[in-house]
Amino acid sequence: MGIDAQERDALAAAVRDAASSGPREFLDDHGKPTRDVRLWKVLTEQMGLAALLVPEQDGGAGAGVAELALVIEQLAHTLAAVPALSSLGGASVLLRLTGTDASSALLQRLAGESICATVAWPDPASHSVVPVLAVDGTAVGSDVTISGRAEFVLDGADADVILVPARGGEAEVVVSVDAANPAVRRTPMTGLDLTRGLASIELDNAPATVLGSGVDLQAALDVFMVLVAAEQVGIAQRCHDAAVAWAKERVQFDRPIGQFQAIKHQLVDLLMAVELARSSYDVAVAAADAYLSDPAEVTARALGVAASAAEARCGDAAVLVSDESLHILGGIGFTWEHDAHLYFRRAKTLEQLFGSPAAHRNRFATTLLREAAHG
Repeated sequence: MGIDAQERDALAAAVRDAASSGPREFLDDHGKPTRDVRLWKVLTEQMGLAALLVPEQDGGAGAGVAELALVIEQLAHTLAAVPALSSLGGASVLLRLTGTDASSALLQRLAGESICATVAWPDPASHSVVPVLAVDGTAVGSDVTISGRAEFVLDGADADVILVPARGGEAEVVVSVDAANPAVRRTPMTGLDLTRGLASIELDNAPATVLGSGVDLQAALDVFMVLVAAEQVGIAQRCHDAAVAWAKERVQFDRPIGQFQAIKHQLVDLLMAVELARSSYDVAVAAADAYLSDPAEVTARALGVAASAAEARCGDAAVLVSDESLHILGGIGFTWEHDAHLYFRRAKTLEQLFGSPAAHRNRFATTLLREAAHG
């Protein structure tokens, strides 16, 4: 489903309006923020955003990564305390790319029942996927058991379903685990980000269902990283907007501080960082949609390069703009009551998830050099 500029603006405005209240009442100092249940119901039940990646023939919106990324970006503007990145993003993308009847059924269930899913990626500090957990079957729909541990799982403490990339012999498989099963032990992890929960998940012969075998897990992670970039752009844009508004309002020496040359130059530099990040992000979104439409080797390679380029640029921009805007805000920006530190916390957390900007630069540069060497 492609949408024009007017429809895009309307979708963005609707998501922003729904999430306008912000995350303050859901914060927790110990890494256990609560979910904004009201907003989650609005997004999934009333607005139907959980069905964005469900094909139209299956009763969904038949949308692509562009529409999903737009939603993620807008929710980042207010740091909405909902599992959008983990469930609407990571889980939905993995299920869509798994492409079996079993994965489609679960994807439709996520859309129709407003439940939350998350992905227990093998190494959340790396941009590559090397499954470490193993299962004893690969037949789609078969019941297996799985044991092992996953760290730093996004929204892992509150998810209803946990998707686990695993090994089935020589094949890479995706299995689903009911998070309520007694064989699943979840422990909230204290993190820098106070608006999104992280969890350690331990599986002790947990019953699981094989959703797909031979899945390109790396491509699924690359698409997910494009959505992470969307959130980083949303943070950078929101922080820059806040800094500009404050520069117009704050008066020193009988003049708004925005009239001082030093502040003007700083704001322009930050705007350039935001726009360059958005350009990289737009290219990555196009590459992700191209792969979704045609999951071939050439589109997967282009997706990998674009995703890493976006992660590098957007990760840097989110940290830079959230940090510098905090300084432009001055004394008020350093207070607990102001939200500036919440955006900086989210930006720093995302910077380290699924590879640092330096690691992503190394990845896409190595890929491009290898392609150039082989003509």
